[in-house]
Amino acid sequence: MTSPDLPTRSPLTGVTVLDAMNPGVVSCLLDDGVAKLASIMVAHGIHAVVLAQGDRTGLLIVTDLELVRAALERADVHVAEMAREPLASLPADAPLDRAVAMMAERYVAHLLATDPVSGDPAGIISSFDVAAVVGGLDPKYARMLAPGPARPVVSARTLAQTRVGDVMHPGVTTCPADAPLATVALSMAAHRIHCVAVAGIERSGQHLKWGLIGDMDLVRAVHRGAFSEAAATIAATEPIAVREDDSLERVAALMVEHATSHVVVVARSGLPSGIVSTRDVAGVLAAAA
Repeated sequence: MTSPDLPTRSPLTGVTVLDAMNPGVVSCLLDDGVAKLASIMVAHGIHAVVLAQGDRTGLLIVTDLELVRAALERADVHVAEMAREPLASLPADAPLDRAVAMMAERYVAHLLATDPVSGDPAGIISSFDVAAVVGGLDPKYARMLAPGPARPVVSARTLAQTRVGDVMHPGVTTCPADAPLATVALSMAAHRIHCVAVAGIERSGQHLKWGLIGDMDLVRAVHRGAFSEAAATIAATEPIAVREDDSLERVAALMVEHATSHVVVVARSGLPSGIVSTRDVAGVLAAAA
């Protein structure tokens, strides 16, 4: 059963890219390495950095997943070798639903917003900004980095030396199986996260079945207008699970293999106890900067 208070129209109606985007572009240098790029992502609380190739039309983007892949393949790799895809763009005055369509069709979480007159880079619109709008929050405030609980200092300097339990975020943000899309989006925006666990999809014996809704699952649901669909039907991301004593190197390899930015930490009970993200991997990589 879904909530009776479902939206009668798309929450994107009348919203432009400019209304939702993050102004400005965080960039890096061609010869920056893994540690430097990781430190930029961690310092700015972002999942992608722009690489300029000498002119405003030649922008490339390096995502957190590409950073993790590069760190596993070669320690001395430079940003110029990591960047694989050009950064798709659209005018900042374009309707937000056009940006959602581009994200869903290209399966990308970031787009470049350009000045409608000059064509210069004006900002980045991301899947998180879409979640904030759908959840009814102002993206400007949803993006603000809120102080978190004190975390133990990780002394290990490599992914192989670091245990999952050293960096994981304890606890998992969940929603009921019948939660509408707006509730899922609000959870992402309010907690500044990129995935939500869906509890109680079905039962098999005594084992609770659960799934994940990632930010791109949400974008694709918004694109098809699934505002009244239950979370259980939107949970398309197959959860990848690890244990607290697994190495972060194993987590990074699973992220690259399955093209996912989040891995669930499972307790002895078989239920999720925490989340490890590419940002947590970046935190360890940044320690070498």
